[in-house]
Amino acid sequence: MTEGYDHTITGLLRKRGEMLANLADLREQVAVLSNDLESIERVLETLGYDGDLMTKASRAPRIVLFYRGELRSFLRQSLKEHGPSTSRDLAERLVQLEGKDGRDRRMMNDIVKRIGKALRQMRDTGLVTRSSEKLRGEYVWQTDSMAKK
Repeated sequence: MTEGYDHTITGLLRKRGEMLANLADLREQVAVLSNDLESIERVLETLGYDGDLMTKASRAPRIVLFYRGELRSFLRQSLKEHGPSTSRDLAERLVQLEGKDGRDRRMMNDIVKRIGKALRQMRDTGLVTRSSEKLRGEYVWQTDSMAKK
């Protein structure tokens, strides 16, 4: 059925890829601008401004970062491949893998919190363990199979 349309299909797939890349860039720009707006609003509040800033109405909808089971799978695989790691190390790996901007502090803090929560839940089910030693103030996590060695 695709006979004769190969060139068109190739062009459409290339255009689709460009559009997805643009969409990812726009999401990153929205995240950075949202951080900047919140910073300005905090400064305004600190300086005593009590007017209506209407931030809540202009907020972008929440972007789903992980689908069901996706984060846990990534964490298990990453700990097996890279060995014991902190939540921040895992977040940095995830951001790099996803091609996101690691300089977006709000996004990074959100991902670190989500990873920490997922790791605590995984610890409760026995999938990972947390060392008693801390690295830069953070716990070091490892898979249960690493701890038994």
